[in-house]
Amino acid sequence: MEKITFDNPQIPLHYQIADYLLNMLKQGELDPEENLPPEEELRKIFSVSRTTIRRALEHLLNQGLLYRKQGKGTFWTNGAFGIRDEKLSGINREIFNITGETTVKVLAREQARGSRDARDFLSVPENEDIVIFRRVRFSGSEPMSYTVNYLPERIGQKIETEHLEKATMLETLENICNIDLNVVKHEVEVTRASSEIAAHLAIAVLDPVLTVNTTVFDKDKLPVEIVWSYFVENKYKFKVVFDQ
Repeated sequence: MEKITFDNPQIPLHYQIADYLLNMLKQGELDPEENLPPEEELRKIFSVSRTTIRRALEHLLNQGLLYRKQGKGTFWTNGAFGIRDEKLSGINREIFNITGETTVKVLAREQARGSRDARDFLSVPENEDIVIFRRVRFSGSEPMSYTVNYLPERIGQKIETEHLEKATMLETLENICNIDLNVVKHEVEVTRASSEIAAHLAIAVLDPVLTVNTTVFDKDKLPVEIVWSYFVENKYKFKVVFDQ
């Protein structure tokens, strides 16, 4: 492992280290069959004290994700194996605040050239279209988010609008397209609503919107889709819980 540094002073270092190790496990960058590096090696990797490393490991031990073997090291538990194999779609529901109380309307399904950013990410040949879905999610009767999904034709052609009225896109990729998802990355920023976004979210042009750019990869680290989701600023909620 290369040296890692954290720049968020609001979250205790041991929580950040524990979360980083767990995220590496989920993304397949740590082998659940192998023990974790020794405390001294982890101390050097994260440039922190041994006490901080021990607190990070204790945090994972208390969650039932690690156990120690005397003289042999620290290992992931069977519970951690389950997290490694956890469906990414479930995590996605939490991030985007998708509950049984929200509904979705699929506005369009089209095959088109798409944006240059989408084509470059998906590595689509110049002579091929990509499949584009446009959706609005509602909280009650009010629009909550507007989402545009871009997929290569070989994947998008398997997805019908009714699939996305009953499940999330990630659930559809797993259950309808039978894709073994591996990594989902989210980048979040505040932008201004274009006329298209404003019309779908019932807000004014140039109102602030929380924009989430999501890129999805399969188990072979090949790109599956790229997504832009736009949230009405006061309707996005993301909850993080830290224990003692």
